Amino acid sequence: MHIKAHNMLLGEYYVKHYPRFDKLTEKPIEFKNAKQYFSMDFNSPENMRRWCLQAPEDETKKYVLEKFQKRLEKKNLRHGPSSLYLKTGDWPTLDIIKKLFGSYTALCDTLGVEPAYNKNLCKEFFENCNNAEIWIDTRENKPLSFENSLIHKLDFGDYTLPPQNYTYTHVERKSFSDFAATVTNGYDRFLREIERCKSLGCYLFIVVEADYRDLFKINQSVYKKFNMKYVFSRLRAIEEQFSDCCQFVFSGSRKDSEELIPKILHCGKKLWKVDLQYFWEKELEKNGLDRRESGTLQEIQESKPRGSFKRRLYRRRRG
Repeated sequence: MHIKAHNMLLGEYYVKHYPRFDKLTEKPIEFKNAKQYFSMDFNSPENMRRWCLQAPEDETKKYVLEKFQKRLEKKNLRHGPSSLYLKTGDWPTLDIIKKLFGSYTALCDTLGVEPAYNKNLCKEFFENCNNAEIWIDTRENKPLSFENSLIHKLDFGDYTLPPQNYTYTHVERKSFSDFAATVTNGYDRFLREIERCKSLGCYLFIVVEADYRDLFKINQSVYKKFNMKYVFSRLRAIEEQFSDCCQFVFSGSRKDSEELIPKILHCGKKLWKVDLQYFWEKELEKNGLDRRESGTLQEIQESKPRGSFKRRLYRRRRG
């Protein structure tokens, strides 16, 4: 009634009487709802990250500490979240945190929590694992190509090692569309699969054969587009609940997955407490692999039905 008496829209009222400005650009914070308006200090996560790199260090450290403290309490997080969790939300990135505090562990110590993943890559990760025998689940529709593989029925996941080399580690391979559909429409079923994995003392890596930097572009190319904000929120919800028995890794491409998965299975438990997304991205950058053509977008565009009859057939098959 008070706002109606002013003959103003809700957004106009708040922006006029409670003005808030982006700390980087000093432009007004965009109003979507009252909760969002009073919780945001920047109009985009990119603005926040740019400000963290430009503002005085003492001011930035104070801001990051306060932001983490509020988020940990709000989400009731027991551990410092992964680099992927930070990137998919409006948090400072792991590289920014390391620049400010020296290490992620130092920030978490100040906050009184442990990082969800606090180990470095083991030396075995850099060994050649191409000759290892890999079991591929019978339900895997588009199996990856390995030098030594065997089709076998698995309880969960798509790839693991045979009993003589078993590391209690499984890999679930996902295309972008599979990943997005799994964490949204198939969310409850996927949680049951993770719970089954956990109950058997195993660990599940969900390897998505896409480059994280291209996800929004890929989403515009697929037949069914997804709400990426919702996709990322579900990804974070899974990590909040199951950071002790699963993690997501965006490999870069299908070819990169064929290189990464044998390493994951070979190292096994030595990677369970490693932020693999962070280190794998660094490996791609170091080796220049991020500059090569992944072919992901082209593959999606070529497989997308063009004619009206093909689109109907495509929908029928998916149904």
